[in-house]
Amino acid sequence: MNQTAVMAFVLAAGLILLSGITGWFQFRGMRQLRSRPHVPSDEFTYFRGRYRRRLTVGGLLVVIGALISGAYLSGLEPNIDALTQPAPNTQPPDPERPPVKREMTPDEKQLVRVWGAYWSVVVVLVFLVMGLAFADALATRRYALQQYQLIREDHQAKLRRDLAVYRAQKEANRGGRGGNRLGLGNDDTPPEV
Repeated sequence: MNQTAVMAFVLAAGLILLSGITGWFQFRGMRQLRSRPHVPSDEFTYFRGRYRRRLTVGGLLVVIGALISGAYLSGLEPNIDALTQPAPNTQPPDPERPPVKREMTPDEKQLVRVWGAYWSVVVVLVFLVMGLAFADALATRRYALQQYQLIREDHQAKLRRDLAVYRAQKEANRGGRGGNRLGLGNDDTPPEV
């Protein structure tokens, strides 16, 4: 087994392991979300969508890992590598002459088409994973901004309420005996209790 095949198997195993670990966390999160008795609808929708997106990404990573290792296990990659080697009965290349292009047989042409389609599927799946990751990041950002807006509005309402209470207390202190915050009158005698 050559070094490229070993690296491909390590990459495939890493992708499958990563998807297994993230899948376990997503299933655990979904279970915890369902077990909570009262979850706001916006929170439930966000988390349910997040878990689904991340499970889909995990499934796609398993498929990508299987395709990468399958290219070597099926013999597709070694056959393509054999096409790049010069034929055993050819002369060494002459630096004075341009290289002669080798004609491929119909079976070799079919092999190249299958190989191109195979790796095109892998590339499309990788872009799909990246698209889902981007969609997850956007959904998280949108949810975070909504939560920030709710917190901000709640904080503003509390500040307005506290300001109204403060103003009411100030008016009450001013209007009653003309005193100050301590409730002392103009003659600075404490009020009777």
